[in-house]
Amino acid sequence: MRNQIFIPTNAESKEDIINSLDIQQTLLDADYIPGLMIYIRNGLKGVALDSIVQKQYENLSEINEIYGNAAIVVILSNIPIEEIDFLHNPQYATEHAMKGIDFAKNLPIGKRKIVTFHLNSLVPKKEYFAKSFEKWKKEFDLKIVSYLREIGKYSKSNGVEAKIETVPVPEFGDIPQEDPRTYLGVKLHELRNPFYIIGDMFQYAYPPGIGVCLDLCHSRTIYEHAKQENANELFHADIIGYLKTRSLFNDVLALKQFDIVHLNDGKGLYDEKTKTSFEEGIALGKGDIKGLSQLIKHLDSKKIAYVLEINETDFANRPETRDSIEYLVNLYK
Repeated sequence: MRNQIFIPTNAESKEDIINSLDIQQTLLDADYIPGLMIYIRNGLKGVALDSIVQKQYENLSEINEIYGNAAIVVILSNIPIEEIDFLHNPQYATEHAMKGIDFAKNLPIGKRKIVTFHLNSLVPKKEYFAKSFEKWKKEFDLKIVSYLREIGKYSKSNGVEAKIETVPVPEFGDIPQEDPRTYLGVKLHELRNPFYIIGDMFQYAYPPGIGVCLDLCHSRTIYEHAKQENANELFHADIIGYLKTRSLFNDVLALKQFDIVHLNDGKGLYDEKTKTSFEEGIALGKGDIKGLSQLIKHLDSKKIAYVLEINETDFANRPETRDSIEYLVNLYK
């Protein structure tokens, strides 16, 4: 088998599940191992409210014959932000992650079960720059690590793998700056995440039982922004030099076999002055990631599984996802 691959699906919709199965057939014919990524909506309710949970279970039970022994990823909802904010409300966020683990454990399908989540450790720019990168690392050790260890222990005892997802810089640099939504009293695009989860910093995510979900288009923004003249507007001064020495391939090489990847492309950059944004989840080969085919072949050689996480506007037909599947199939022709 070439590799394990996951196709996103909304388990609240039978139609979407069927569509995901249909999309995956081309990959199965190309020697990929099947898998699904269940993306959770409605925040904590998506894994804790009985009516929503049971609806997803009922829909998924109908494909048990096909996916009973497959690997399944559950990606926890990142919105509302306050429901899974490990910096400001770590106990609540931990409980959210544990509910996600319970949800995954009781799925009617799947042999290998994985839960991914964001730290949502966001702060306004002024607070972000008030401390150095090194001081924020100490803050991470003080406020967050113990909760991650708790999640790691809980996930292991329940036979579920937990993974922290890497984030772009800035975390909401992909939304228009005129977007009125706020968190912590500032617009979303003005928030900053002081905890870079990249390369040799993956140890942030490796307390017992925790792994990494490397999102390629997210991490691309880190290295591309670090090369720009306005890098000091986005990063701590004491980390920019280090970031300039690295590339996305460093992150891929740092992955462990049990980690997973959100496979996608990305393009454009964030600039507050020109009001430009970057784009996430671009179809494979249509973005700015250099050496993407080599990255994918390395993942295949190490059997590091990936989710085909591609943005769509036409969810019924998913043309961008189908183009990405064609890209993957053609890699080995």
